[in-house]
Amino acid sequence: MKTMKTMKTMKTIRILRARDIFLLLVLLSLALSCGSDDNGMDCPDPTNANCDQIGDDPQDDDPRDDDPVVLEPTLSSVAPVTGPKHTEVVITGENFGTDATKVSVSFNGTPGEVLGVTDTEVTVRVPARAYTGPITMVVDGFDLTGPEFVYELSEVNVETFAGTPEESGYEEGTGTEAKFDEPNDLVMDSKGNIFVVEWGNHAIRKIAPDGEVSTFAGNGDWGTEDGEYLNPQGLAIDGDDNIYVADTGNNRIVKITPSGDWTNIAGGNGSGYVNGSGASAEFRSPTAILLEEGAGDKVLYVSEANHAIRRISLDDDQFTVSTYAGPTIDNQPGDTNGGLSDARFNYPRGMAKSGVGTILLADYSNSRIRAIDQDAGTVGTFAGDDFGHQDGDLASAKFSNPSSISVVGDGNIYITDTGNSCIRQIDSEGHVTTIAGVPENYGHNDGPGDEALFNEPRGVLQGGEGEIYVADTYNHVIRKIIID
Repeated sequence: MKTMKTMKTMKTIRILRARDIFLLLVLLSLALSCGSDDNGMDCPDPTNANCDQIGDDPQDDDPRDDDPVVLEPTLSSVAPVTGPKHTEVVITGENFGTDATKVSVSFNGTPGEVLGVTDTEVTVRVPARAYTGPITMVVDGFDLTGPEFVYELSEVNVETFAGTPEESGYEEGTGTEAKFDEPNDLVMDSKGNIFVVEWGNHAIRKIAPDGEVSTFAGNGDWGTEDGEYLNPQGLAIDGDDNIYVADTGNNRIVKITPSGDWTNIAGGNGSGYVNGSGASAEFRSPTAILLEEGAGDKVLYVSEANHAIRRISLDDDQFTVSTYAGPTIDNQPGDTNGGLSDARFNYPRGMAKSGVGTILLADYSNSRIRAIDQDAGTVGTFAGDDFGHQDGDLASAKFSNPSSISVVGDGNIYITDTGNSCIRQIDSEGHVTTIAGVPENYGHNDGPGDEALFNEPRGVLQGGEGEIYVADTYNHVIRKIIID
């Protein structure tokens, strides 16, 4: 039988053991919160010299410890994905943080205005002139890519860029101090200079980026000799800034180097329809030129009054001319689709490449836009149903004597609808709209697109993003369309 003293001793041992266990738990807790260098945890007490500190402290004695964890952001949805400038777009995802200075959003490479940031949502305003392209995002150094944003045009404004409105002439000067006479086509070189071919002045004029107009080739008087022109209409330019001229009245194709050296590369011996090499070939009023530069292949396509598209090889010294599409004999106009040799045109004019393997053609007197499939060797109707003016889809749209085509990087196509004195657009979805000009109203007026007036414009050229230049032929000026 246990004595009272023995029982008290055992009770004291139990109390001591419980106290030891409690103290052990306290020490373990402290070790976990501050602990040794091997526990991999950050120290809550920055005064403890034996604890690793939070952050990239050069005094940190254990590189294995956990600095603050940065969770990688993710992008899950964007709405809306189409709209005009200043549209507010909401981007949802995770781990965006709340610091707006660490978040940026761009539309097709143009920065938008970040309006608000939460950890799961960013609100941003679409910038002006962003145009269609991908949404990209940077969150605290992490790059994210969202869907494509389809930019809708909200404003189109027209201004007179060079020339004196409704006054023909031949004068140098800056901007509207200069004078032109029936400008027909335009190209731009690698330095931003615009070259304008003039029917009335038999010359090629140059507009510098600062608006200064000078004469690049010709002298205002027509001629048939080297360096002289007769009612030229079309231009093309290559990657070396060589310019090719459709010297319409002289029935020839001319090359001019950047330094002004002149070469007759094909035609020039009268009007006719003869394939062959260089000057032995014959054209009938060549109108427009398309340059195609590929891997080891460099050619010109020339539209002309033989109702055909001719091909000139630039890869040899022979400048071999052949028939690319349309009839091989003169005076065979028509409106027939099919193989290249079976196709018929009616005074074809301006051409442009659309993607790989497609040439778009302004079929002037058929009032249609035709498409040449280079791979299949066929010709079809791309847009236009009949003579007139009507916006809509490709099949129901109507044009009146379209003259020139420019295809831009975002997939939009711009057309001078000469007979309607309008500028038309075909977007990447195949919608035809009138962006500038009042159908069947002739004159000169700057301002918003739907109030601007043109007088049978012919040439059209994309400049920078959102800038379209137009040869407003019978207003004798170069117009600039700014698209927001």
